[in-house]
Amino acid sequence: MFNSGLSLTKILGGISKSLTIVEQIIPIYQKISPAINNLRNIASNFKLNNNVNNHNNVKQIKTITNNSNSPTFFN
Repeated sequence: MFNSGLSLTKILGGISKSLTIVEQIIPIYQKISPAINNLRNIASNFKLNNNVNNHNNVKQIKTITNNSNSPTFFN
C-alpha cells in the first residue's frame, strides 16, 4: 500500500546519521568543557569576592564636634 512507513533500512540510516553526529560532537565537548567549568568558577569567585567586599568594607564615620579648646581623641 504505502511505502512511506517505517522500514528497517530507514531506521538504521537514521541511527547511523545520529551516531556520526555524536562522534563529531563528543571531541568538541571534551575540549570545551574544561574552559566552561573555569568560566563558571571565575564567575562564582567574582560573586563571592563582591559579596565579601561589600560586607567587610563598610566603614562607620563618626563626626565629633568639639566647641572647647581641649584636645579631642578618637577611638
